[in-house]
Amino acid sequence: MTGREPGKVQSVCKAMELLSCLGHAREPLSLGELSARTGIPKATAHGLLASMRLYAVVEQSAEDGKYRLGIRLFEYGCLVSRGWNILEAAAEPMNRVARETGETVSVSALDRGEVLVLDCADAHSDLRVVSEKGARLPLHCTSQGKLLLAYLPESRRKSLLRSCDFAAYTPHGHTNAVSLEAEVPKILARGYAIEDGEYRIGLRSVSAPVFDVSGQVAYAVCVVGMFRRINSPELERAAELLLEAAEQISFALGYRGVYGKDSRHAAN
Repeated sequence: MTGREPGKVQSVCKAMELLSCLGHAREPLSLGELSARTGIPKATAHGLLASMRLYAVVEQSAEDGKYRLGIRLFEYGCLVSRGWNILEAAAEPMNRVARETGETVSVSALDRGEVLVLDCADAHSDLRVVSEKGARLPLHCTSQGKLLLAYLPESRRKSLLRSCDFAAYTPHGHTNAVSLEAEVPKILARGYAIEDGEYRIGLRSVSAPVFDVSGQVAYAVCVVGMFRRINSPELERAAELLLEAAEQISFALGYRGVYGKDSRHAAN
C-alpha cells in the first residue's frame, strides 16, 4: 500500500493486506508474524483481525492463536464463480472476430457425446455460414468436437470414441478412433483444431479452447466459413483472432494460467 491515495479507506486497505498475506503464506500465522510481514502495527492488526473474525473471513486457532483464511471466503468465491457466464463473457469477443473475418463464430460445449452450440455471432455479409444456437454437431468431424476431445483426459476421450459411430458426412472425415487419436498431438501442439471439409464439403473451420477457472477446457470457440484452403492467409488470420478471443473469454471466466501452446498440459 502506498500513501493516502484519494478514495482509499485505510482500514479496508490494511484488512486486505492481512488477507493477502494469509493467502500467500498458505499456513496459519501469528499476530506477530502478520505484523512483521505487512508492516501493520500489532494493535491495528489485532483490531482488524477481530473484526474479520466476526464475519468468518478469518479464523483463529484456539490452540496456538494463529490466524488463517476463513470459510466465508470460500463461500464468496463460489458466489463469484457462479457469476461467470459463458454467454456474457463470449459475446463481445465473438462479435469482434465475426466482424473482422466476415465469418460466423460460435461457442460450444461437450454434451452427451456431441457438440452443443451455445451461441453464435453471425457476420453481416451475403456469403456467410449460418450456425444455429442449440444445434448439435458430431465430435469426430468438426473442429469444435476434435478440440474438445483433444483436451479431455485420455480415459474420458477413449470412452467417448468407443461410442462414436464415425458417420461419414464427407469423404474427408475420420472413420475410426485410431485415425482421430493420431490428430490429438497436433491439436495440442498448435493449441487449436482445424476442420477441412470433414463435416460439409466446401466449409472449413478452426476452434480454440476456452479454459474455466479450474484450468479445464470447458468450451470451444469456433469460426467457420468457405475458406479456400486450410493454409490460406484468411484462415490463418482467423485462427489468430480466434485465439485472442478465446484467451479473453478464458480470462473472463477466471482462468489465470498460461494460454496457448504451453497450456496443453491441461488435457491430462
